[in-house]
Amino acid sequence: MSGLLARRAAKRVQLTPKQANIYTWGWQPEARYRTAVCGRRFGKTFLMMEELRRAVRLAHERDVDTDNEIWYGAPTLKQGEKNFWKRALRATPEEWIAHVNNSKLTITYHSGHVFRLVGLDNYDDLRGSGLFFFMGDEWADVKPPAWSEVIEPMLMTASGNAIFIGTPKGYNHMYDEWVAGQPGEGKDPERMSWKYSTIEGGNVPIHEIEKKRKTSDERTFRQEYEASFETYAGIIYYAFSRQHNIKPPPWFAETGKLYNPNRPLHVGVDFNIDPMTAHVYQEVNVGGHVQSYQIDEVHIDSSNTHEIGGEIARRYGKDELQKPLDHITFYPDPAGASRSTKAEYGVTDISILRKMGFHVYAMSTHPAVRDRINMVNGKYCAADGTRSLFLAPECKRSIAAVEKQSYKEGTSEPDKESGHDHDNDATGYYVYTRFGHQKVRPETVAHMGR
Repeated sequence: MSGLLARRAAKRVQLTPKQANIYTWGWQPEARYRTAVCGRRFGKTFLMMEELRRAVRLAHERDVDTDNEIWYGAPTLKQGEKNFWKRALRATPEEWIAHVNNSKLTITYHSGHVFRLVGLDNYDDLRGSGLFFFMGDEWADVKPPAWSEVIEPMLMTASGNAIFIGTPKGYNHMYDEWVAGQPGEGKDPERMSWKYSTIEGGNVPIHEIEKKRKTSDERTFRQEYEASFETYAGIIYYAFSRQHNIKPPPWFAETGKLYNPNRPLHVGVDFNIDPMTAHVYQEVNVGGHVQSYQIDEVHIDSSNTHEIGGEIARRYGKDELQKPLDHITFYPDPAGASRSTKAEYGVTDISILRKMGFHVYAMSTHPAVRDRINMVNGKYCAADGTRSLFLAPECKRSIAAVEKQSYKEGTSEPDKESGHDHDNDATGYYVYTRFGHQKVRPETVAHMGR
C-alpha cells in the first residue's frame, strides 16, 4: 500500500500551516485526543480527508484487527453525508478500495478495514464494533454522551485515537475539551487542542471576512469567524459575561479572603435534595446601588435541610454563645414553606432553618420563571450597562451552570435535564426575593398564607 501512496501523492490537498500543525500532532501519545476549535471555512474538510487517508494506512501498517473501524461522525447522518461522503471517496487512492456501499455509507479497503460515516443523534444505536480512529465534525453540536457512553469505550480495544473539530457554540463540552488540551497544570496528558480563526485557516480572503464583519452582530461574528467561545443564543443567562461578572469582592485585594466577617451573609437555597444547593453572597453598597458578590457554593447530594444549614453554620458561624448565626439570612425556594426534606409532620424546611438560628425571608408564592430569569439577567447586566451580580472565580459549578443552562429547543422552558438548574435557581431565589418588586415577608410572619 505504501507504493500506492507515492503514485497518488501529487493529487493530495496541500494543507495550510495551521491545518498541518493539527495534522502533525496526530497519533502522538500526548495528543491521542485532539480538539480543533475553528472558524467557518477554516478548511476542516480538507484536514479530515488527510486524517482519513493516514488512518487507513496506519491500520494496514499496524495490522489492526479489522473489527476496529474508522469513523467520521456528524451531528446527524444527513449532515455528514452532505459534508463528507463524496470527499471520503476521494480521500484515498482508488487502488485501496475494495467495495463501496452508498446506502450504508461504508468503504471497505483491500486490507479489510472499514470506513463508516455515522450520525450521532441516535448514538445508542451505534454500540457494537471497536474503533481504531474517530473523527467528530461540528463537535459542539453533538450530545456529550455520544462520546462518553459510546465512542470513547469503543476506542479502548485498539487504543484508538480521535479528533474533534468544529465551530464553538457557547461554553459547552467542546470548551471543556479545549481547556483540557491546553498547556498548563490542568492539561489532560492524552489531549491537545487548538483554536484558529477563519483568517488563520488561510482559505478565505480578508475582504470576505470584513464583509461578514459588517453584516453580523458582534457576538455572532466572534463565534463563527474568530472561533471565540461566546454565550450561545439559546443560553438562558445571556447577560452574563466572563470578563465582567467573574471577580472577587472588593476587600479580597487587601485581605486575600473572599469572606468578610464584618458583613452580613445572604444565602440563596434550592431545596432539591439531590443535590441540595446553596449560594453564599455578601453585598456592597456603592452610591445607593447594591452589588452582590457570590463568595461560596455548597452542594450536598442526597441531603436535607439540617445538613445544608449545618454546613453553612460550620463555614460561617461566629464564636458567640448567643445568636452565632444572627448575621446569616436565607432566601429559599418558596416551596420550602409547605414541605420538608425531613420526614416530620408539620415541620417545614423554612421552620427548620429558623429554629437553627438563621433569619429566613421567603416569597409567599413562586414568581413566574420568566420574571425571575429576567431579574437575574438584569443584575448580570442592566440595559444601561450596569452590572451588580458577580461570582468569585472559585465558584466553578455556579459559573458552569450560568454559562451552560439553555432553553429546551423551540421553547421558552428552561432545560432541567443537565442539572444546571439547581445552581441557577439558588441564585434566582436570592435575587428575586431580595430585590424583586413582590413584597418579601420574613419567616417570622406567615408563609404561603399560613
